[in-house]
Order: sequence, then structure tokens, then C-alpha cells
Amino acid sequence: MAQKLKEELREAIISAAREEFLEHGYEDASMRRIAAKAGITVGNIYRYFRNKEDLSQYILADTSKDIGGILDGLRIENLSKQPRVFNMKTDPAQLSKMMDEFAEQVVYLYLNKREEFNIIMNDEKQNRKIKNWFSQTFSSLIDQPYTVIDFSKERNILADAYASAAFAGMKQIFQEADDDEQTLFALLRLYLRRFINMVCEEIRNGNGY
Repeated sequence: MAQKLKEELREAIISAAREEFLEHGYEDASMRRIAAKAGITVGNIYRYFRNKEDLSQYILADTSKDIGGILDGLRIENLSKQPRVFNMKTDPAQLSKMMDEFAEQVVYLYLNKREEFNIIMNDEKQNRKIKNWFSQTFSSLIDQPYTVIDFSKERNILADAYASAAFAGMKQIFQEADDDEQTLFALLRLYLRRFINMVCEEIRNGNGY
């Protein structure tokens, strides 16, 4: 009986924390509010979790691992190279297909782990993994035109700027679109394809660097 009560209390803490992180984000989340929502004292939380970070990691661990698996399986360097195709080494058709797979898998994850997914998307520290993936993808694209000019600093600035914009658009789609798998996938797929095509077009035309 005592064990059952402990499990129920643990689940109450987790449920309250999930609600708090969704409403306020990780940085502004309050252990006092979590305790109040769970109907316990703050001290009771620390019997189950060391601190706020430990509690957050427990809630988000599986979803964060799922996101990592998606990103690790979709890398631009894994695409076969097609030299001198539109002055790009990566086949644009393969790049579009990679983005389609990303959209499909991310939408599926969102629909199955919505609360955890939204917490990650809304937290700067947690969503860094997704932004870094975008940044690495764009950095590889920027590097691809045949040139001997070294502009690594400028490349990184551009890649991060593209990544921030791509992530912001994706986040807006999940926030505003209907929670329908086909609608979400169609919107995200279209957005990412057009965004990638825009970047590739700029690079092919030699605009910027």
C-alpha cells in the first residue's frame, strides 16, 4: 500500500511538472508551483528528484532520445554526391527527400508525444539539438560550391541564421496548424522544401559569398 502511494505521489509530481514546463518553460518553471499543483510540499519533490533539471530530464528523456535518433539518421553527409549538378555536390532531389523524411518523422513524434515535444520546442536549451541539425545541414550546403575562398566564419553565421529561421517556421506550424497528421505533414513538408530550395538557389546563383 505504501509503495502504491509513493508511485501515485511520483506520478502527481511528474504530471504537475509537465504542466508547469508547458506553461512557463524550463527556465521560468517554479518548484513551488509544481509542489502546489501536486498538492505536496516542495521538500517532498526532492525525495524523488534531485532538482528541477533532474525532473525535466526524467520527463523529456524518451522524447529527446527519439529526436536525436531522427536527426542522427538524417545527415546531409550521408547523401550520395553528384558533382557539378547545379554547381552543388549534393543532389537536390535527395536533399528534398531527406527533408520529407524529417517532416514525416517529426510530425509522428509530435502526435504521439505532444506535451513533451512542445516543452522541447519552447525551451532554448532543449531545442538546441534541432537547431544544430539545421545549422549543420545549411553549413554543408554553403560549403558545397566549388571555391577556394575561405569564409568559415561567415559560413557559420549564415548557417545559424538560416537554422533559426527554419526552426521558427517549423515551430509556428506546430503551434497554429490543425492537429491533423496529413495537414501537419503537408504544411511542414512544403515549408521545408521551399526553404531548402530558396537556400540552394541563393548558393547556386552565387549570391552572398
